[in-house]
Amino acid sequence: DTSTDEKDPDNNDTSAGFSDVAPSAWYAEAVRFAVGRGLMNGVGNEKFDPEGSMTRAMLVTVLWRDAESPAAGVNRFTDVLNGQWYAPAVTWAAEARIVTGTSASTFDPNGSITREQMAAILYRYASWEGYDTSKRGSLSSFSDAASVSGYAQEPLEWAVAMGLINGSDGKLLPQGSATRAQVSAILMRYLQNVAISNE
Repeated sequence: DTSTDEKDPDNNDTSAGFSDVAPSAWYAEAVRFAVGRGLMNGVGNEKFDPEGSMTRAMLVTVLWRDAESPAAGVNRFTDVLNGQWYAPAVTWAAEARIVTGTSASTFDPNGSITREQMAAILYRYASWEGYDTSKRGSLSSFSDAASVSGYAQEPLEWAVAMGLINGSDGKLLPQGSATRAQVSAILMRYLQNVAISNE
């Protein structure tokens, strides 16, 4: 149930406040950052589910929170029901052209966000915020660069240039699902590398 991301985490003695986030985990600092900024929450029962997939609705809701929850207009997606916890965020993101949906009338809110989708959405979000998105990095050093979808080419080049995405074992894994831990790390880099550099 993706709505569990709306629940507040229970406190415990781990550094990030979750029983499944070890203080020594590579993503512990990023989880603390994302939770401390009010961008991400736990999934209940003192857990963050770091290896769980991040859904499309979750990612858009995180950006909506970062944007200070702007008002939404008319929902055009048939698979985003009014009243769902993510409906205002998805509606806002579509109006702001941060997301385009999986078709003219669908968004696939519970679908796992891929790494290239995440890059594209962050790229559009940065543009919406008025940030400079002109920097480009080469994808040629990644062995699977040829598998990047056309729409994600420039966003991934920007994400690599800004240090948001570093790859995994020399691969971008563009169609791979992004985990909650990975998203928390990329969000931290975005707010530190992109937002701060544009202030």
